[in-house]
Amino acid sequence: MPRIQKRKYEKIEEDEIDLVIKCNDSHEFYEKYRDAFPTKKKGIDSISKIWKRRGEFIKKHPDLILSGESAPGNSVELEKLILIQNNILEELSGVMKEHLKISKEILSRMPRNPPRIDDPSPHHTELKIPDHKEPAKRSGTERSNDIMIGS
Repeated sequence: MPRIQKRKYEKIEEDEIDLVIKCNDSHEFYEKYRDAFPTKKKGIDSISKIWKRRGEFIKKHPDLILSGESAPGNSVELEKLILIQNNILEELSGVMKEHLKISKEILSRMPRNPPRIDDPSPHHTELKIPDHKEPAKRSGTERSNDIMIGS
């Protein structure tokens, strides 16, 4: 008995393709789809299948993504954010350079040989280090049990 070839994807109109390319996420697409096409009775599964094919639509219609409303606005905002980030990083870099310069100066002024702790002085207190104890060892007569793996 011959098999009837089913269509892999359902037919999607150009208006739907334009809408899916203009949206940034699936929730936005779902809301705008319901507003733009109130007469279509597609369920959430059908709409999500359209969203999943977004990459395919972008490849087939690269001119739509360039003329989209969200692309120019985002690039201007992105440029502003990058400028702000660069200014902050430049300021941090300056502070770190100054910090390193001061640290080098302090280290250069310190004496090369540290003071000896043998001299009792009120500024130096001896730290008591507890004696290191070895853990108790087990006798070698005990044999470890085999590890059993099971359900």
